[in-house]
Amino acid sequence: MLCGLSLSIQDILAYEKAVDCGIIDKADVLEKVEIMKNKEILEQHEQFCKIWQATDGRYKTKLPDESKANGKKMIAKTCREDLEKCIIKYYKSRQEQKENPRTMKALYPEWLKYKAVETSKANANKLQWVWNTYFADSDIADMDMQTIDVITLKTWFLNVIEKHKLSNKKYKEMKSVANMLFDYAVEKNIVSANISRSVHGISSKKFSEPDKKEATEQVYIDGEIQLILEQAEKQYKKTKNPAYLAVCLNFALGLRVGELVALKLKDFSESSVEICGQEIKTYYENADGELHRSGYCVVSYTKTIAGKRKLYLSERAKKYLKMILEHNKYNGFNSEYLLLNEEGERLHEFSVNNVLRRLNRQIDTMQKGNHSIRKTLISKMIESGQLTNEEIRMFAGHEDFSTTAKFYNYSTVSWDKRTDAFERALG
Repeated sequence: MLCGLSLSIQDILAYEKAVDCGIIDKADVLEKVEIMKNKEILEQHEQFCKIWQATDGRYKTKLPDESKANGKKMIAKTCREDLEKCIIKYYKSRQEQKENPRTMKALYPEWLKYKAVETSKANANKLQWVWNTYFADSDIADMDMQTIDVITLKTWFLNVIEKHKLSNKKYKEMKSVANMLFDYAVEKNIVSANISRSVHGISSKKFSEPDKKEATEQVYIDGEIQLILEQAEKQYKKTKNPAYLAVCLNFALGLRVGELVALKLKDFSESSVEICGQEIKTYYENADGELHRSGYCVVSYTKTIAGKRKLYLSERAKKYLKMILEHNKYNGFNSEYLLLNEEGERLHEFSVNNVLRRLNRQIDTMQKGNHSIRKTLISKMIESGQLTNEEIRMFAGHEDFSTTAKFYNYSTVSWDKRTDAFERALG
């Protein structure tokens, strides 16, 4: 075999003899072989997709791309020669990846399958998004991982930060994929050390500042809670859609929406409710190894270990719990779950989110999701001064109160209505 062309033993011996005798020039032969290989690549590509000149004068074609719905991506160049070089480079790179599994791009598919087993398909789906956003079409993904050093990788990180205007949080999200891929490469004995985990010292000045939301965008303030509850009850009487009652109930429980729709009848006692499960999204893997949403299921664990907890049932919670139970009884529903749709099947989180969006519009407030209900309720508990930090932490289902204090502590009273408080404090 000579440079990908099939030759007999006699051909090879004759070629070597001719080179030794100076009859032919080896470099000249290799150049001609390379030209033949490139020509063959272009001929095979045109069977996949033709090259054409568009009305804007540019030459165009489509290359295979498993991340696209139709399996193709468009490329365009001002001259045909540049387009052909791009096509040749693409196919040679793919061939190198098959022959050399030491690149991140070659390692990625099996690593993603491993992460789906090690963690969950939902987590693997998030990692897939990060990969497709930052790594899939990058030069670093095609480099031999053994040749990547700290400076090369750090420079690439800096360029990605600038290009995508990443915040520190988004950068860490992106870097974690590189960390995990190199961890996997170490475990597979492809590289001896995790270069990614050695990248440090990126200045905070390089990161974009994330937009900071006002309290009015984070929580329901002043009389908005009462307006939401009144409107939800009105819409429930009109539509008999129990998702409206689910919203009302959560203004007394402050659950994550996945926890809310996973509530079972057996979780309730006369004065409390046990939070011990959640709804999660399910995924399937297509022929190309990509993950796609397939539905929902309930699991017997929460977001964190601290998420399993017992909550007090306030009078408000008991009121809406009673309404939901009466709704189920009237419709003859018989299920282990509390929140059921019109067919008597378990309500999904998107149903709750949809009616909450409608309610926000109806009371003329900015759009706030179910997490804003959690933030509102926890903020009010902190404002009340009636509960200890530990009691509030346990109610929120956080592992540490610092999380509660940092991300769930907002004023639920508008600025205009706080002026008297400022006067008293400053006076």
